[in-house]
Amino acid sequence: MSRRLKSSHKKYKKTQGKKIYKQFEDREKQEKEREKRSLTESISSSLDLPADIIASAPILTATGKTHITLENYKSILEYNGNLIRVQTKSCRISIEGKRLNIDYFTNEEMRISGLIELIRYN
Repeated sequence: MSRRLKSSHKKYKKTQGKKIYKQFEDREKQEKEREKRSLTESISSSLDLPADIIASAPILTATGKTHITLENYKSILEYNGNLIRVQTKSCRISIEGKRLNIDYFTNEEMRISGLIELIRYN
């Protein structure tokens, strides 16, 4: 009375395989990002420069509750009187408040004024 068992491997691979392989891909991406960070950190320490300058990290300077200067941004995603969302190389920055206004902006820097209530890094 030998009974053959069907393998469920193909069915499992279809339903769960993508999730498993995605985990490996995510780990590889994280390792590459760590290598990049360690390289920039080693370069900045050997040149005695701050890491944020070499890595083009966003530099946000708040002056009280009414002014912000943001350096090293890529683009403005959303802009209205209550919310300004900006894309940087490493994250998105959301600035919430009242009567928000972009006083000036260049390719590398912008100045925001208004009553600033919240700064969020996404």
